Parts: sequence; C-alpha cells; structure tokens
Amino acid sequence: MRMRRVVRRIAGESATVDGREPVDVRLGQLMNERRKQIGLSRQGLAAQLDMTKADIRKYEKGETPFGADMLVVLHIALKVKIQFFTDQVTNLVRSRGVASNGKN
Repeated sequence: MRMRRVVRRIAGESATVDGREPVDVRLGQLMNERRKQIGLSRQGLAAQLDMTKADIRKYEKGETPFGADMLVVLHIALKVKIQFFTDQVTNLVRSRGVASNGKN
C-alpha cells in the first residue's frame, strides 16, 4: 500500500499572498504566461471557456480559486498537458506546506 506524504505549514506562517492562496497565484501566472505565449487574448480565452474577460483576469491574478474542472478545460484551451500546471505547483506546496484542517 502506498502511503501519502502530508506536508503541513509551520504554525504561524502565512498561507496567503494578500489574501490569495499561493497555489492560485502561481496557477494564474502560468495561465497568463501560456495564454500570451500562444497569442491568445483574454477575450479569446473567455470565449472558448464561456466566461467573461473579467473572469479570466480574476483567475490570472489568483483572485478566483482554481478547481480541477478549470484545470481540465485550461489544458485543452491552452494546448498543454495537465502536468504543465501540476508540476509547477508541486514544489510550492512542498515548500510552503498545506493547511491542517485539524483532522489526521
């Protein structure tokens, strides 16, 4: 049986960046960089995802939390593998840890 490694944040260490989760901020940066790399405007991406340009901006700024569903549609729209996003945030999660919900 494979054991899952759990990393916890150091007590008292801030988990947010100006109220935004670091993982959402990093995913937003990756989304923005890739969108620009393939020459796609915010409006163009919004049209593909049936969203508004403002919705895309909020994701790119890390103001809207990313869910698995968003990563799935983004990997298609931005023409990357899911690992493009997950590999980039793995080290961030390992270094910062994750919030403990009080349950073990």
